[in-house]
This record gives sequence, C-alpha cells and structure tokens, in this order.
Amino acid sequence: MSLGSLNNQIETILGDFGVLLPEVTLIVGSFILIILQLIVKDKEASTKTVFSLFLLGMISLSVSVSPSYGTYFNGLLSLSQISGLAKPFFIVVTGFILLFPNGESLLKKGEYHFLLLMILLGSMLLIEVNHLLLFYLSLELISITSYILINFNFDRKGFEASIKYLLFGAMSSGLMLYGLSLIYGLTGSLQIDQIGVFIGQQPELGLWLPLALVLFFVGIWFKLSLAPMHIWSPDVYEAGPTPVVAYISILPKVAVLIFFGQFVLHTHLSQIDFDWKMIFSGLAILSMFIGNLSALNQTNAKRMMAYSSIAHSGMLIIGVVIGTAFGIQSMLFYAIVYAFMNLGAFYLIDLFQKQGFEKIKDLSGLGRTSPWLGVFAVIIMIALAGLPPTGGFTSKLLMFTALWEYYQTEGHQYLLWLFGLGLLNTAISLFYYLKIPYYLLVHSGDTKQEIIFSLKDGTIVFIIVFLVLLLFFKADLLLNVINQFNFAL
Repeated sequence: MSLGSLNNQIETILGDFGVLLPEVTLIVGSFILIILQLIVKDKEASTKTVFSLFLLGMISLSVSVSPSYGTYFNGLLSLSQISGLAKPFFIVVTGFILLFPNGESLLKKGEYHFLLLMILLGSMLLIEVNHLLLFYLSLELISITSYILINFNFDRKGFEASIKYLLFGAMSSGLMLYGLSLIYGLTGSLQIDQIGVFIGQQPELGLWLPLALVLFFVGIWFKLSLAPMHIWSPDVYEAGPTPVVAYISILPKVAVLIFFGQFVLHTHLSQIDFDWKMIFSGLAILSMFIGNLSALNQTNAKRMMAYSSIAHSGMLIIGVVIGTAFGIQSMLFYAIVYAFMNLGAFYLIDLFQKQGFEKIKDLSGLGRTSPWLGVFAVIIMIALAGLPPTGGFTSKLLMFTALWEYYQTEGHQYLLWLFGLGLLNTAISLFYYLKIPYYLLVHSGDTKQEIIFSLKDGTIVFIIVFLVLLLFFKADLLLNVINQFNFAL
C-alpha cells in the first residue's frame, strides 16, 4: 500500500466520524455522568435522572443531524433507513426505563445510568455494523453490561442469576467466535456485503458454511432467548431488578432482530444448498411451545414474562424464516409493538412490587379497588395475547399473513406446520395472559388496599396503553414508515 493510498484512507475514516455523532455524544455524556457522580455529592435520584434524560434528548438531536444513509469507514458501518427509525425508538425505550416507579434506589447510582447507556450504545452500533467482528464486539458490550445490571440488587438470588447468565453467555460467545473464524476461512471476509457476494457466486460449499453459520447463530439465539438457548432467562427475569429486566427484554432483542433481518436479506442465504429455514421454523415452534406451556403454571409475574418472552421470540423469528421484504417489515412492526407491550407489562409489575405484591395471586381483588389499574392490565395482557383491539392483534395478523403468502409461493410443508402451530400457541397463551386480569377483576380477595397511582405513573401507563391501542386503530402510521424501507445496506 502506497503512502498516498494510506493517507486517503485515513482522510476517509476521519471524514466519516460524523456518522458516529450520536454514539460519540452518548459516550461523552456517559463519562460526564460518572465524573459528576464522583464530584457532586448529591444522593438524590432526580439529579442523575434529569441529566440522563437531557443526554437522551441531545442524542436524539444528533441522530437528526447525522450524515445521510450509506456505508462508512471503508464499509465497516452502514447507515440505513432502518437505523434512522430504530435509534430514536431505542432512545424512547431508554427514557421509559429511567422513569420506572420502583427504580428509585437504582437511579441514585450513577453507575446504573452509565450501564443502561452502554446497553443503548451497543444496541445503536449493532444495527449499523456491516462487519461480523464489530457485531460480536457490540453484542459483547450489551452482554457484559447486562450481566452486571442483573445483580444490581446485590442479593444472593441476583448473584446466582447473573452467574448463570454469564456462563451461558460465555458459552454462546465462544461458539459464535468459532463460527466467525470458519466463516472468515471459507469466504475470506467478515463484511456482510462481501460474504453475500461470495455466497452468490459459490452457493455449493458442502456442510462447512452451514455449520459455521449455525455456530454464529448460537449467539443470536442466546440474545433472543430462543430455544434451546433460553434456559438462562426465567431465573434472570425473576431475580433481576424489574427496570433492568424490562430493558434487556426489549432493546437487545430488537437490535439483534434488525441486524439478523438485514443479514439474511443481504447474504443470499437462500442460495445455500442447505434448508436453514426448516431449522429456524423448528426453533420457532419449539420456543413457542416451551414458552407458552411453561408459563401456564407460573405464580411469579416476572417469571411468567420470561416464558412469554421466549414464546414471542419464536413468533418474531418467523419474519426471518420468511426472509422477504414483507416478512422483515412484519417482523419490525411486531418488534416495535412487542416493545411497548412489554414496557407496559413490566411497568405494572414494578408498580405492584413497589407496594409489596410479588405473586400473581396477591393481586386478588385489586382491580375492583383500583379500576383504572384493572383496565390498563386487561389491555396490556390481551395485547400480549394478540387479541383486538390492540396492536398485538395487528402484529400477529401481519406476521401470519406474510407467512401464509410465503407458504403459497414456496409450498414447503413445514411452513404450513409453522402457521398452524403458531395459531395454536396464540390460543394457549390466552390461559396465562388473562391470569393477571382474572385475579385483579374476578377472583375474590380480602384486600381493601388500593394501588396508588402517582400522576407520573398514571401518565406513563396511559401513554403506553394509548400507543398499544393506536397501533390497532391507526396501524398505518407505523406501517407507512416501515414500508418505505428498502433494506439496502
């Protein structure tokens, strides 16, 4: 390489730093937060929360002035239309997490804010990487901070859960790295677009490339809590602080799904002489059955939501199985609706825990003493089950419509099984999602206690419920945005 060529590359890299303005803003703000924690002896949560929310606002502004879509840093990063929607969405979710009702003790710690922001940073990077090693590093940033945050209650249960989370994460990371080494050895590159070109030119690679891809996918299955890499999630969800659990159930999952959808579209995986879609269909069915059947007998609301998350991962991965633009669009719509549904469910659970209600049966009769609570809980739970008039129904309708169209085009029998068993699992999920509304409104209880809504709590829950309902009555507001995506790297 000549000196002139090297200088040109350096100039290109320096010129591309503008694309990382949101991430640089986030990093600088996060370290300022840590410095403030050391200098300002303010033990109140409000100061740090206000600063974090202000920082999120600054990041939003920097997203709006970022460079146009395209590839940067010699093809290592790719800014697409999807990232233009996903980054503001991630920021909004982070803002909601900072306002959870029972997070007062957490919010007093500057380290808590810093670690939450690092998960946001990893998620923002994850959706714009065009290189598998950068994907791995972004995923590890999310994972390591998640391991720490799960034990932020600093109790024995949280410690055991975080160790289990760490061990499973380390195993999946090792398998993923081995898969990456095989992919590099077979294709000569870790850049997604170049891997796609290689596969398009040489689709017949025996079993080595499928094996490498499966090892790489293990890390994705782990982060999505997709069976059989789901074993860590029930204990982690039960033991971790509720705001943290809500966060890791949404942000990393949506970020990984966005990356995975683009990876499938732009690596020509359908041309490989290996029916990987049948494997993913089997994993989707397995995840839905394990999640829904295991949730039926749960007495702890957070543990129930862990199994719910596993089942929803099975539904979400159907979009990748379809692999068409419509399939990925349906998956994106589902993921956004899922995020708001989960936010609402965990916010209510956190509200219950704040007032001493840990088990589902403890909620008996509370809906009659707090009618609005019962109404909000019913809407959130029927949304998670996929019933109208909620965005949960619209998202499942879109996903099943895309799957049915793909089945009619391809004719593979396993797609019909996936369609039928997916509908069956939707019916099964009703039995546990309606358990919370049943105890709140129907089951007779001796309690005369009323759940006290602060103005802030009532407003936040109302906003979440409103969005869930809006995505049924005016689903086109989001669909019109998603349908504009060309999914180009």
